[in-house]
Amino acid sequence: MLSDSKALTRKAVVSEADGIALNIIANERELVKKLQSRDPKAIEALSTIYLDRLYSLVFHSVKQDQAAAEEIVQDVFIIALRSAKGFKGQTEIFTWLARIAHRKIIDYYRREQKEHFTNDCKINDDLIDSPSIVDDGEPISERLESDEMGHVVIKAISSLPLDYQQALLFKYVEEMTVLEISQVMNRSPKSVEWLITQAARSLKANFSGEL
Repeated sequence: MLSDSKALTRKAVVSEADGIALNIIANERELVKKLQSRDPKAIEALSTIYLDRLYSLVFHSVKQDQAAAEEIVQDVFIIALRSAKGFKGQTEIFTWLARIAHRKIIDYYRREQKEHFTNDCKINDDLIDSPSIVDDGEPISERLESDEMGHVVIKAISSLPLDYQQALLFKYVEEMTVLEISQVMNRSPKSVEWLITQAARSLKANFSGEL
């Protein structure tokens, strides 16, 4: 059993965390209200807060094509501003932006598919030029922490079907929860859990196939 002092300390920490969470929620709601009224400062804040993270997500989702990523991110912010009045605040702002980006990324691959891809939206195998890697049981998240290994893992992820790519990037790069991913991908949480599991297995199989 915790001593009274430790219990009070833990309660204080929890209360502080709850306060921070409530503050973030309140700030997001205020930002949404100002976006809906087209407040110039709110528009600038939206870009300042979310641009880098959104760009990173899109960049890795389109085979690190800088021009495509910039175009998609620009489209996402334009669509977000146009549709801000319809945003009810039922999700976090980044989840809302990621959902728009997810649809734009699908559109990107549909265009690319006409010229370069098969019907399952897989990237050609010759794009995977990484050195041989053995699956040693190391979690994907830990592999991504190393710059060199992270680059290899991202390239391996890009060889997977689009839904697998998105699931892994949302989970391990953006560190989104299953619920947040389900909101972005318009799937049930159980479906997302299955998708992540299958995607991870396919990724490991790709590593093994490099031997």
